[in-house]
Amino acid sequence: MNVVLNVPVIDMTAQELVSSALSKFRAGDTISTRAAIEAIRRISPACEDSDDDLVELIVMAAIGKTMGVVFDHRSH
Repeated sequence: MNVVLNVPVIDMTAQELVSSALSKFRAGDTISTRAAIEAIRRISPACEDSDDDLVELIVMAAIGKTMGVVFDHRSH
């Protein structure tokens, strides 16, 4: 019996991270860019994509799934 001591870490692409963050929503839902970015950063703290790059991917994915988008990631 072979035991695997080291499990390789699979880095998710930014698109996969966005897809994962939006997977909990349905068509017609409204997505907060701030909440989506926070979810992506929690899933993958090592993600090097900028917030603006992630917002672009969030918008493209949300529109493709007929979701609304609230641009609140820059409000504090």
